[in-house]
Amino acid sequence: MNTVAYPSLPPPEELPEAVAARLSGGGSELISVTGLPGVGKTTWLRQFEQAADRFRVVSVSADAFEADFSFALIDKVARAAGERAGVLAGVGEATGLEFSGVVRSLLSVLSRGTSGTRRLLVVIDNAQWIDDKSLRALRFVLGRLAFSGAGVVLSGHEPRTGEIAQEIFAAEPDAWARRQQIELAPLDARALRGYVSRVHGLEISLRLASRIRELSGGLPLYIDAVIAAMEPAPGETRSHWDSGVHLPARPGQAFAQGSADATPAVRHALEIAALLRDGVCAREVEAIAQCLGDTVDVEAAIAAGLLVRSAPGSVRPFHSLFAADIAEGLDAQRRIAILEAASAQVSNPHRALLCRLDAATARGDGLTADLLQRVRAAASAAEASGDPGRAIIYLRRAAMLADPAMRGELIVEACVLAGANFISPIVLDLLPELEALDPDPVRDLALLQTRQITGDVPWALAFVHELLAREPQHPDDTVLRMHITMMAVMVQLTTDDYTPVLGLLDDVRELAHRVQDEAMPLSDARLAVMPDAGQILLRATGLAVTAAARVRDLERVQREVDALSGLIANAEASPALADALTCRGGVYAGIGAVQAATADLEAANALAADGIVGWSLGHARVLLAYCWWLAGRTSEAGSMPEGAAVGALDSIDVSSRPLVFLLRAVLAAQAGDEDAYAENRRIAREVTVTDYDTFGAELELLAQVQHARMHGDAQAVLDALSPEALQGRWLAGRSIFTYRVDALAALGRAEEADRELAELHKHVGLDWSPIYGSMNWLEGRVAEAYDLPERALRAYRAAVRGADDAGAPAPRVRAQALSDAGRMQLSLGDAAGGARTLRQAAEQFLTLGARPAVRRALALIDDTDPAVLSGIESLSTREREIAMLVAQGRTNAQIAQSLYLATPTIAFHMRKVLAKLRLSSRRELSSVLA
Repeated sequence: MNTVAYPSLPPPEELPEAVAARLSGGGSELISVTGLPGVGKTTWLRQFEQAADRFRVVSVSADAFEADFSFALIDKVARAAGERAGVLAGVGEATGLEFSGVVRSLLSVLSRGTSGTRRLLVVIDNAQWIDDKSLRALRFVLGRLAFSGAGVVLSGHEPRTGEIAQEIFAAEPDAWARRQQIELAPLDARALRGYVSRVHGLEISLRLASRIRELSGGLPLYIDAVIAAMEPAPGETRSHWDSGVHLPARPGQAFAQGSADATPAVRHALEIAALLRDGVCAREVEAIAQCLGDTVDVEAAIAAGLLVRSAPGSVRPFHSLFAADIAEGLDAQRRIAILEAASAQVSNPHRALLCRLDAATARGDGLTADLLQRVRAAASAAEASGDPGRAIIYLRRAAMLADPAMRGELIVEACVLAGANFISPIVLDLLPELEALDPDPVRDLALLQTRQITGDVPWALAFVHELLAREPQHPDDTVLRMHITMMAVMVQLTTDDYTPVLGLLDDVRELAHRVQDEAMPLSDARLAVMPDAGQILLRATGLAVTAAARVRDLERVQREVDALSGLIANAEASPALADALTCRGGVYAGIGAVQAATADLEAANALAADGIVGWSLGHARVLLAYCWWLAGRTSEAGSMPEGAAVGALDSIDVSSRPLVFLLRAVLAAQAGDEDAYAENRRIAREVTVTDYDTFGAELELLAQVQHARMHGDAQAVLDALSPEALQGRWLAGRSIFTYRVDALAALGRAEEADRELAELHKHVGLDWSPIYGSMNWLEGRVAEAYDLPERALRAYRAAVRGADDAGAPAPRVRAQALSDAGRMQLSLGDAAGGARTLRQAAEQFLTLGARPAVRRALALIDDTDPAVLSGIESLSTREREIAMLVAQGRTNAQIAQSLYLATPTIAFHMRKVLAKLRLSSRRELSSVLA
């Protein structure tokens, strides 16, 4: 049952299932749910009703056509409660006596079938249309029922719905334990992306989500319409960068509210705020109006609900679609006048410049030298402050005013800037114009940077070789050649042919050293935004580590790691440093050096948190989550891919896209979540751009293996790791073959398992690590296959102690060894000792979120309570984590501080935990989880 609210509400306590769970705890409650038309109020109610399955639910919807009929809604409520004839039989004009009869009848019908354990819940949608006499009756009836613990939910438009809720509450304020108002807000781009993913099963980028947000205003009703009509152009498939997606026209006015009857002063305030859109200081609205010779009444516009307060002292139109309609209704002269006045009056220089550019565009002016100078200064300042996207906005707006020659120069400048900052997707729409420009070394670099991300590898290979074969023809030729050769490396990587990569990287580093030695000033200022030679050296050496590992030149790997470590030690914070750390961390992760990998990847992600982002951000996130998973940090590992998935389709790190979803598939398989496993495997296939492999840990194989192990299917493990399945696949190491030995042993194929184990022994310390299981554990598996239980038990106990590891075994490795040791103890007749060991294993598996493993371990113990086990298995990863901390005696505030969550969020999760485990107190958790 899906009870996730759409739109998503920021506070978790306002989700339908959370409200229903709170009501189940006892006490009467009056709730009003409000929001704009199309925002999802009715959907919220339906999901709430599904979650409120412990109540007797009486649900109706008021109707605008019945609002003038006396007792129309009351009659609907009675019929919904089971009174076939309603309550209006014999009632005429409703005298006092007749009113009393209606009330008594309604009280009677609503009280039927309720008890202390099955309370009443009355749900009324479109509450703004409740007729007056029904409201009068409801005030009395619901107030009386509230004393018996009834719940009431009203949904509708403001302000009327809030007024009705307040009238009902005020009639019997002592009867209500709680009064809550929930306002559903339109979705922003990030939440809209999640909505499209979960409701429509379609993964979209944040860029496309922002475009859909502009059209739909973030209202689910209109989002659904846009998605239904959204399709590629004829003959095209959907582009990985959304460039082939064609959106329908924006829907018409969505709101009953309007400005047709507004006074001139209100209308003027609306026009100024609508044209400036994203919130404007009220004082600046007045200053702009004064320049125009207008009067404005901001407070009256707020009182009418047409403007709303945003930041302190600022106002904006109540909804973006309303603002768009107002702005589009302005004639050209009015628009120009407002923009010119705003460019002189608004205090934000960014907004002032955009207003000036928009005014010039509306007038049809050309790009003056003064305006171009202002644009370039603003773009330079924005880029220096870490906001290249804003700089590109300025350049693009200026290009709209420029003559053809200057327009081409500005387009190239914008594309070079986008490529330098790894945000080329935002200029892909400029590609046709870029390709039409005359060839020029800087234009050619911009074209290579921009077009190569589309996945047209044959074109990119041919073009980059053409550029490298040209004779020097530009004063900045060494710098250009350095960047083009680095681009050649990136293009070559997408072919999955690593043979030329190391040679190209040597060329890049030689050119970088030449640039450093020559120290010549740039003749073309547009190249100043590109990474300097020091950053190129960092990236090239990082990729050399990866390439050497890929071609299995272990001697060179060590040399390159040493060189990279020296560069990293002396490097300042930069995107190139993040990429270098990711390269080194990736190689460490591939060979099983988990602690070293984690340190590098946490450092890279810390840089990203500070806004210092390289082209490898997607890999840094996935690799770090993988390392956390290996280390038993399951909750953190699960949170990272959730966040990474949001930006995966916007990042130029396209090869990491499927890895995000494959890691989620691994976690889902471990948790026994079949649906999530299948869904993430599907998405991974859909978002794959290139076939080349960038993660030697082989997440796709790991996902299949974990899924097979979830079902106890040893043969499926062997099939996933068979020579046929692995043909053409690259593995950084042999650690995953740990599972092949285990599967052979599980099938009783002892001799084959023994041979595989002997082969792994040769690779210990080279390309096999005990990340999926230790050597002692594998020795135990083989001994068990040979039917040597005492030897197997000794090996399993050694694995639990970590006798063959440098330190304590990873939690997952230890839990598996504990489980097998307990099973061996039982088979040897040690029932008490086996039960203790299996409970230890189950506790560790529970912490790891490995529900099938918990079930298998506890199923071997006769006194396991199936109901308790089922409840534990139903807990989410976050719920299990919080439950374990509560069982240790921590308070909600302490847990909130340690998990970086709000205390109400912890309380919300705890209510769900207690409900799922059917407990009445958190004090009972310790004994249940034991």
